[in-house]
This record gives sequence, C-alpha cells and structure tokens, in this order.
Amino acid sequence: MTPRQTAIRIATLFYDAARRRFEAVVEFFAPGLPVPLRVPVTLAAPPGMSHAQLARALTREAARRGIGGL
Repeated sequence: MTPRQTAIRIATLFYDAARRRFEAVVEFFAPGLPVPLRVPVTLAAPPGMSHAQLARALTREAARRGIGGL
C-alpha cells in the first residue's frame, strides 16, 4: 500500500501539555479494506508546531507503526 493509494485522516488529536506531546489516532483508508486501519500515535513535539508539520509527522509515525509491515 503506497501513500498515493491511501487516504489518510487524523481522527482525534490531543495535546498533553504536561508531557509536551501529541496523542492522535490516524486512520488509513484504502481499497480492499472493509474498515479503516486505525493507528494510535504519540509524538513528542512543541505546541507551536505548524499544522502541516504536525500532520506529516503524525502520518509518518502512524505509517511506520501501522502499515509499515503490510
């Protein structure tokens, strides 16, 4: 499954200020999957990170954890 074949959505996103990290659930939608693949992700990042950088970092980490072995 390549990123071009996969639609990605960050379903929930929380910032834990005490631990300075984001916690999210990233969903991967692809042809042939009956339900989206949901991958929980924790990412250490400053609260001022731009939305685009945060989305890329969360997606990369989720792909590494969830669909990297598919």
